[in-house]
Amino acid sequence: MSLPHFPVIALWLTYAAATSAALWIANRFAGRFSFRAGLFLAVAPLLFTGRAMFHGGIYGPADLYYGHAPWSRVASEHGITRIANPILSDLAFANLPWRAAVREAVVNGRFPFWNRFVLAGNPLLGAAQAGIFHPSTWLAIFLRVPLSWTFSCAFTIFLALLSGFLLFLDFRLRPLPALAGAVGWGFSTYVLFFCGWSVGPSVAGFPLLLLGLRRLASGGCNGLGLTVAALLLTLAGGHPETLLHCVAAGAVYFFWEIRSSRAPRAAHRAPNRLTRALGSALAAGGLAILLAGPQLFPLIEAIRHSSEYRARKIALGSAQASQSVAWREAAARLLPAVLPFAHGIYGKSPVQAERQDGSGMPLGYAGAFLFPLAAYGLSWRRKSAHPNPLPGGEGVRRGRTIFAAFFVAGLLFGSSAPGLIDLVSSLPGFALALNYRLVFLAPLGLAGLAAFGMERACREDSRRTLSLFAAGTLLLLTTVYLDSRGIFRGRALPDSFVRAGFAWQIIPLGLLAVLAFVFPRNGRAVLFSALLLLVGQRTAEMTGTYPTLPSETVAPDLPELARLPADSPWRIVAVGDVFRPNAAALYGLEDARGYESLLLDRFSDTFPLWSKAQFASFNRVDALDSPFLSFLNVRFAFAPPEVPVPRGWQEWARGRGMTVFENPRVLSRAFVPARVRSESDPARILAAMSEASDFSESAWILSKKREDRANAVAEISTREAGPDLLVTISARKPVFVATSLPDWPGWQGETDGGIPVRLVTVNHAFIGFRIESGRHRVRLRYRPRSFSLGLASSAIGLAAAAALGLRRRPPS
Repeated sequence: MSLPHFPVIALWLTYAAATSAALWIANRFAGRFSFRAGLFLAVAPLLFTGRAMFHGGIYGPADLYYGHAPWSRVASEHGITRIANPILSDLAFANLPWRAAVREAVVNGRFPFWNRFVLAGNPLLGAAQAGIFHPSTWLAIFLRVPLSWTFSCAFTIFLALLSGFLLFLDFRLRPLPALAGAVGWGFSTYVLFFCGWSVGPSVAGFPLLLLGLRRLASGGCNGLGLTVAALLLTLAGGHPETLLHCVAAGAVYFFWEIRSSRAPRAAHRAPNRLTRALGSALAAGGLAILLAGPQLFPLIEAIRHSSEYRARKIALGSAQASQSVAWREAAARLLPAVLPFAHGIYGKSPVQAERQDGSGMPLGYAGAFLFPLAAYGLSWRRKSAHPNPLPGGEGVRRGRTIFAAFFVAGLLFGSSAPGLIDLVSSLPGFALALNYRLVFLAPLGLAGLAAFGMERACREDSRRTLSLFAAGTLLLLTTVYLDSRGIFRGRALPDSFVRAGFAWQIIPLGLLAVLAFVFPRNGRAVLFSALLLLVGQRTAEMTGTYPTLPSETVAPDLPELARLPADSPWRIVAVGDVFRPNAAALYGLEDARGYESLLLDRFSDTFPLWSKAQFASFNRVDALDSPFLSFLNVRFAFAPPEVPVPRGWQEWARGRGMTVFENPRVLSRAFVPARVRSESDPARILAAMSEASDFSESAWILSKKREDRANAVAEISTREAGPDLLVTISARKPVFVATSLPDWPGWQGETDGGIPVRLVTVNHAFIGFRIESGRHRVRLRYRPRSFSLGLASSAIGLAAAAALGLRRRPPS
């Protein structure tokens, strides 16, 4: 066998270095553990990503592109015969292109402020979900996109395992039970399914946040640093909703720790302890906000201008704001938390998505193997065997309460049951969030209870009781399975799929029951076998959720694209589902269409002029006859190979994958309109734009005074410098220049002499500017001031952290 290529070696070295560094930091500052435990944590994610890492492939759904032209015409050449998992479409058409956009900027020496490849340009840093500051992104950004992506998935799973392990260790659990709890969390369906989304990196370190808050509540060491680190990891993941949920759940846990702590202290000192704990928690939150300013401030600025924010505010004022369902419906949604295959799994079985009842991934499930261990731990009545626990750890007896509460609350949230979810959704901030995603509390709660159950088995000699629990769980699952056969038939689930899913649930449980009964005195062997059975069950159940594919399946060569010119800036669109957005980022093209987490609200107002918005998808272009496409600097359009030349377009290239048409009427990225019209009402501007047949004739700006005036004549040329636009203007009189750059806050303009150029909004959603007579070169660049404020905030945070560190340093 030939030696691995250098990129594969670089991937393995990066993963080894990153996990080693994380384990060293954790061992030094969070809790001591053995080399063997650390090795297990580092190796375990490879059960899912190892094949992709060994072959230099991608652990992700690159095959989804091959369901559409032009890639469908070359699918067989790349070994793609079927789509493995259609539910992963966001990863293929949003997250992977975001990674490509970040990498393109970084390897060219630019900070990834702006994504010029989608929606005529969109914030990349401000949209947050690219996870620019998260270590799972930047540690391997120098690798090619497929390998960088595979590293991110592996490292996210590793972070989930490590943070869970550290939390359970702090409850004075032995390493084996702590590892079992870590696997329950890190291999939960929620973490494994979302490891490629921004949700995964945001939620993976949630147990680390609980550990930090636990230390703060007890006055233990390193609590402040751990809490700040966990908050930064959560925020850097790039999913604001998950940040909100983690902080809220962490606050509940923190107050529970304060209230239930039984550390021996004088009664008169309790208020002081509470004050110090609250002060430390607030200091940790404040430090995290200051340090995360470069990510947080641009995000806050962008959200306020997004169509998503506007839509959720509208929904909030209508009946659509309710997030709960009837109890009967909620009960039906609970079934996949017990039988994960009950509603089917996209890509593994037919799913009737039109039911809208939680079909798809069972996000509250973490493995049936955890059920008897959790019940065994929950039934433990004796007090902790450690009368003098470590700082912050009061034994397992108290921990059962909060983890049981997490488990129940997660199930209620995940099933959208009325009551709790309605209460939370009425709170400020939560009304705009999708609160069913708090289902992640269920697998964490179950993992915690299971860890306590294994600890009980370590401490007691009644392992035959554990055998009875396993047998009882087996019987219960069988009963539920038999009662649910009507649901399986109603959902047209193949018998083979159902039988296989059930087998992976009951076989490990049966083996646990036998081992615990037959070998009651050989506890270490039984419990080590239990850990392996848990790992095996979750690996079997979740393998294949993300396909492993050759790296060449990402952005394969398309001969039609090789014929495109490399001259002045221009954009593309495609007809229907051809050349799905945001694939342009993978090929270095700039698309007027796109699918983003944040979309400029005023830009979405223009969609009826040239495209059709779709629910939870990109804005589709069905026809090429809109004059607005010319304004958008769309020079080329892609269509199926058999499509005739549309009126007003010219054929540029025709291949077996697609046809490329050229637009001879395309306007430059920056141009001088013949007339400038001022309007005081945005609705009138949109109405006038909808009737325009040539956007070179008129440009509209918003002004208190209605006016229609002729514009001066000027010579103009444009050139791109990365995401920046260089505009050279020669005019004898002052002239107004219009562009097709979306008017997100953050655009700046200046001349060669460093003179600022005042920017205004033109054509409802784009930037324009007025320039004096003469010859000027204007540079338009996207540099949000919120980022500069964030850098200043981060500097203040670093200074504050240093001051706190010096203050807390013990005397020598």
